[in-house]
Amino acid sequence: MASDFLTVPAPAPEPDGPVPGRPAANATSNATRLLCAGTYLDPVYRAGVIRELLTHQYRVVAPAYGYDAVPVLAHALAARRLQRLRLAVLIAGFAVTFLLMVVGALDGLAATLAVVWLLWVTAFLRRVVTLQTLSRRLSAPAGGARRGRGFDGSYPEHPELTPELVDKIAREQASDGTVIRYGGYKPFVGAGKQVRRWSNAELMIGAPLAVFDEQPGAGRIAVPAATGQEPQRKEVVPFTVEELTAYVADRMTARLREQARPMQRIEGLAVERSTFSTAVTTLRGVTEPTPEQLEGGRWNDAYDAGRDYLCIRVGSWNQELVTTAFVGFDLKGNTLHTEFYSYVLAPIEESFQLVDRLPAALDERVLLKMAWHTVRGTPHSALRSAAAKAAGARLLPQLPWSKNRIRVPQPADTSEFGLGRYADARLNRGAVTSVREMATSSRFHVFFQETDTIKYTQIVERQLLHVLRDFLYEHNVDLAEHEARQTNILNNYGHNNSFVNGNNNTTNSGTQNDFRGPGGGKGAGSA
Repeated sequence: MASDFLTVPAPAPEPDGPVPGRPAANATSNATRLLCAGTYLDPVYRAGVIRELLTHQYRVVAPAYGYDAVPVLAHALAARRLQRLRLAVLIAGFAVTFLLMVVGALDGLAATLAVVWLLWVTAFLRRVVTLQTLSRRLSAPAGGARRGRGFDGSYPEHPELTPELVDKIAREQASDGTVIRYGGYKPFVGAGKQVRRWSNAELMIGAPLAVFDEQPGAGRIAVPAATGQEPQRKEVVPFTVEELTAYVADRMTARLREQARPMQRIEGLAVERSTFSTAVTTLRGVTEPTPEQLEGGRWNDAYDAGRDYLCIRVGSWNQELVTTAFVGFDLKGNTLHTEFYSYVLAPIEESFQLVDRLPAALDERVLLKMAWHTVRGTPHSALRSAAAKAAGARLLPQLPWSKNRIRVPQPADTSEFGLGRYADARLNRGAVTSVREMATSSRFHVFFQETDTIKYTQIVERQLLHVLRDFLYEHNVDLAEHEARQTNILNNYGHNNSFVNGNNNTTNSGTQNDFRGPGGGKGAGSA
């Protein structure tokens, strides 16, 4: 992206449009734009993005639901480069000032004034570049020409953002039915916080045989049986989990989007089947892995325990609110077991939306304010720098330029002689968080965002149970147990929900589900 900064050089040229090969909807979504803006507005978030996507390249990138992680990393690197450029200028200026003092060209007072001026001008120019980047390159496209061309998914170039790294992130962040490798306790990494869960087990017994009807299903008058005997039943049509999953995926897509009326379609719907697996590698003959060993090699599933889930995702509010239902099926012992987990990615931090309220142009009034605020902010910046140095020993191993100091935590060693010191290193390459989860707000910004989370969860849940009933009906399964459990599941949600999210609190009565929002814990319950 070409720069039009007038007073300072641009960080780097950018391409004219979104990089080919990545979904344009995600590359240009509002969630992507706000995350990019957050890398300039929040230094802690900027460091976290660089750590997760660049420093720890040996880890798998978490699935990107409704955003693209490549522009976020690119802008984080650009913001860090701007900071480093200022530090480099300061160091060079201090060195020149000291040299001039040694040769007698400057006295103590003049040198002090030069240092103070250098501190001010570098801080001022950094603020100017940051403000121009936010107001021109990361403004909402609807702003029109008054605010520049706005965000279009393009991003700054950077030497560390190699084509290989871009391909790695684009490939691993895809959520299109591929294998998702997680590194923590929760397999559904990147989906946010859990808000709803239940499980159900149903016996696969044949439906009662109906009079004058040999078609699958129930609802007709059952064939009479002798006293004390079971009614005559149809033979269950055998099916596999794969057939059931494919049936549910096709029907859910058709009912909620393709075959629905235009005004009733859920345009942000995505139905995919993914495999969730661990990614733990044992490095044979290695006790402490080097950076090369961390980034090389391949991963394995520690227990060969990958699980398949149907992921039904609804992105709303321009992908700022993402509700995902993970549905799993299993057939064991003539019993169909169904799992349902609902997660929500709450809106992005409200502070990141400052980008939408910045001035479109830097006139004299804005520049004078920035000059004065730079002077006022110098003491605060100095204290913040001192605090950062105090925490440097703890943060240094996580910095991108300290890769040779990265140490991968190993399992706890409780053996009598501490034999773990001689054991092969175990490397967990799975994703542990996403850059989107790192920027999630602790509360909803609008009441209707909370209600939409409940709405889409209920719609997906109700349609799922109905589609599952149709499938069982077509395979001659007795529906009595399914309908009873369906009623129990729906009544345990109903209109009385408990949602703990910041200051948004309502009471749930008569349900086993602990419905907690992005700021709360997990939900629990079973039907």
